[in-house]
Amino acid sequence: MEMQSKLLPLGGDRGGLLLLGEIGGLYTITAKEINGDGGVFHIRLNPECLIYKAHFPEQPITPGVCITQIAVELAEIIVGHSLQMTGIKNVKFLSIMTPDTQTEVTYTITIKSSDDNNTRIQAVAQSDDVVYAKMSLICKR
Repeated sequence: MEMQSKLLPLGGDRGGLLLLGEIGGLYTITAKEINGDGGVFHIRLNPECLIYKAHFPEQPITPGVCITQIAVELAEIIVGHSLQMTGIKNVKFLSIMTPDTQTEVTYTITIKSSDDNNTRIQAVAQSDDVVYAKMSLICKR
């Protein structure tokens, strides 16, 4: 257990939940542009992340749950507070996202609606002409 906490830092105000973008984590943000209710984020996948060592050692693939969690974490930057995914309206995984063949990924995030309790997010993860995923997520504060 102690070794795991050193390899995967835990979020401070999230009750110990893992933030995928923290130091030593799955990705880092290399550039961002936020415009009102949306933003474009350029991230770099970390092929040395422990997640890739387990999923899968010989052919690392970004798990779908991680692809959606990255979208939520990036949406948090736009809305300015933490979010917890409570539902998935629609998600389509269209291509395999691997840290070996494509380390640079662009996420386009749109906040469709947000009130005191719920936030609806639309997100697209892509690199150049390859679309990895399209998502419609429901989150709560």
